[in-house]
Amino acid sequence: MNQIAQSAMPLRVKMLVALYALLTLIALWRMTTFYAFDLLTLGVLPLLFGILTRAQWTRVVLFFYVGLQTLGLAAMSTTAIIAYQITPNDVNLTFQGYNIPLIPLWLLLTTLIGFQWWVGLSTVTRTYLVGAKAEQKT
Repeated sequence: MNQIAQSAMPLRVKMLVALYALLTLIALWRMTTFYAFDLLTLGVLPLLFGILTRAQWTRVVLFFYVGLQTLGLAAMSTTAIIAYQITPNDVNLTFQGYNIPLIPLWLLLTTLIGFQWWVGLSTVTRTYLVGAKAEQKT
């Protein structure tokens, strides 16, 4: 009974897998449309694979990936704040002709990164990923 409970993927890990599947689709679209190859978009591929296969290295890659996202958001936020202090009228984000409001975007990105930290640091995720080793031993 305990092995069956351990093999089931927890809800928060399922939500993380759904988020990473969506990010994988966006990364593939970005790669084919704009020919953009970078660690933040394509780094989700090994992470998604690691979570689905419950590989031992998944937690390390998860912390590295989310830490990289956190540093990127902090750097971009700091740059936007400094630029806003210099020329407030020139600070805007436009994507394919649409003007994207910065504060809601920042709140969305902060929430997504916070969710990833919450899932990555939870004992449920740790138990799920470590449970793969316990199942292989039995």
